[in-house]
Amino acid sequence: MKKDYESLINQLIKIGRTEIIPLIPDSKFSLLKAGPWQIDRYPDDCDIYDFEELKSLYKGLVLCEKHFEWKLLSTTNTAWVYWHIEERSEYIEDYQERKEIYEFGFHNHSLNRYSPANRSSYETYEEQLKASAEVKIEGDKRAAHLFRIKEAHKRLAATKKEFNEKAKEKRMKEHAERKIERDKTISIIESKISIFKRILNYIKKL
Repeated sequence: MKKDYESLINQLIKIGRTEIIPLIPDSKFSLLKAGPWQIDRYPDDCDIYDFEELKSLYKGLVLCEKHFEWKLLSTTNTAWVYWHIEERSEYIEDYQERKEIYEFGFHNHSLNRYSPANRSSYETYEEQLKASAEVKIEGDKRAAHLFRIKEAHKRLAATKKEFNEKAKEKRMKEHAERKIERDKTISIIESKISIFKRILNYIKKL
């Protein structure tokens, strides 16, 4: 990692811990200000930081992205750092840690829709959990409703198939019966014709 980025990361961690952004005159250069360097991925290795450092870095990034109006969109490093925070056992196992990070995001989110802080739609973590649970319940209801519709369509298709097969079987049976009757009629007619021919032949011989 370049030395400049180490300095920037250390500044961001300090800002995240204190939640105080230093005053920087417009005429003074600072890596905290918006610039092309902000689109670079940093830190390269999040594993070298403990959880508290990583959390402070995330907070520092969120605060500075909003304050200095970094125009980053999907290149925001808040997402990169947050993704690593989510993998830490401290975040996974500690409700208060998740609550703190969520509510910090609600109160400090920027205009960047790609920032994880902007996922905080409710003021408290409890409200978010409740809303998420309600969305899940509604989603499960809809999924169950769609499943019932799908099963009804399958039953209807099976019933239709069975009806068509029975109708086909009935038509074939009726066709076979008509053929038998037709064959009987033809046989009777042919028998009568044969008798008539024999009578004619007999008359001719007289």
